[in-house]
Amino acid sequence: MALAFFGNGFASITWSLVSSLAPMRLIGLTGGVFNFAGGLGGITVPLVVGYLAQGYGFAPALVYISAVALIGALSYILLVGDVKRVG
Repeated sequence: MALAFFGNGFASITWSLVSSLAPMRLIGLTGGVFNFAGGLGGITVPLVVGYLAQGYGFAPALVYISAVALIGALSYILLVGDVKRVG
């Protein structure tokens, strides 16, 4: 539970990054795409976890969530280079 609240605290950081890194004329569009991606994850992940938990138990669902979190962390570490405003 503490880890969930810790992760929830990072949500506000991501919105400040969107507003400070997006081109000034595209902040609204960038925020909308960012919100769409978050909403898409908010729709698909519960469906996948529910399917896995119902069919196979909670262990595969936890493995799925862990894999998605690991892929996200590795993406930030390995793919994101120097962070600065575009344009």
